[in-house]
Amino acid sequence: MEWGFVIAGVGEASRSFAEGVAKGLGVGLCSARFKRFPDGEEYVRLEGCKVKGLDVVVVQTMESPQSSSLFTAMLLADAAREAGADRLALVAPYMAYARQDRVFLEGEPVSVRAAMKALYATGYDVLVTVEIHKEHSLRFFPGRSYSVYPFEKLAGAAGVDCGGDVIVAPDRGALGRAERLAKALGCRYGYLVKERDRVTGEIRLADASIEAEGARAVIVDDIISTGGTIALAAQALQASGASSVLVLVAHYLGLPGAGERLSKAGVSKVYAANTLPVSDAGLVEYVDVSDLAVSVLREA
Repeated sequence: MEWGFVIAGVGEASRSFAEGVAKGLGVGLCSARFKRFPDGEEYVRLEGCKVKGLDVVVVQTMESPQSSSLFTAMLLADAAREAGADRLALVAPYMAYARQDRVFLEGEPVSVRAAMKALYATGYDVLVTVEIHKEHSLRFFPGRSYSVYPFEKLAGAAGVDCGGDVIVAPDRGALGRAERLAKALGCRYGYLVKERDRVTGEIRLADASIEAEGARAVIVDDIISTGGTIALAAQALQASGASSVLVLVAHYLGLPGAGERLSKAGVSKVYAANTLPVSDAGLVEYVDVSDLAVSVLREA
């Protein structure tokens, strides 16, 4: 598919990712002006975007506040359509609300379904994101949708060596992505067993299925928010004999205290895809994965 223009959404993370996408596609880049009215309503305006008759890519990651970022993406779609864009793709490096992909307790919504239907309704034909929480969530988007897998690139940046490293999923839910990476690299792998109280959110580790004695443990997960799960995993792995612990993560939300919590638990380094604003510099090293989105867009 020949894309004709890239629109950078709101926020430094969106702008930086958009620059990579525009460069990879070899097309022009424009920005969106954003402001908030005194009553709290939001406003966007495309600046320097000559998109009439073109197939256009909007890049808007759904950083905090996520509801605002989601609505901004919707406003950008409407603005691009109003300006005459033909086909429209959204690159959302971080897709908000993806963790609520099914009903856990009676009376809940399927939040990712609501978000994806809203994005499609406002004009997007294609959706590209980085490591969505569960792949099956893509079916909720009525158009064409893709989730790119960043962990091989993160592993390369981290210098993962299967001779001395073991790949670890912090829970069974993360096993698929850890197993995929381990098989691609030829590493040993295993998982820890996490239990979460659905009401209180309290987490504990119940068991382990990994031999880490003398190895560097490489934890693979999609999201770090408070860092609680990864901290518990790091402590358990070191208690079982791991020489050190590093983390590969698609999305580092880095809520207050996360970096300190991870450092105290013995995590030496976090390698994160550049899907969200920079946080906890020093502990976290960001890896540009915009080229992975470009590869998908060329086929979309």
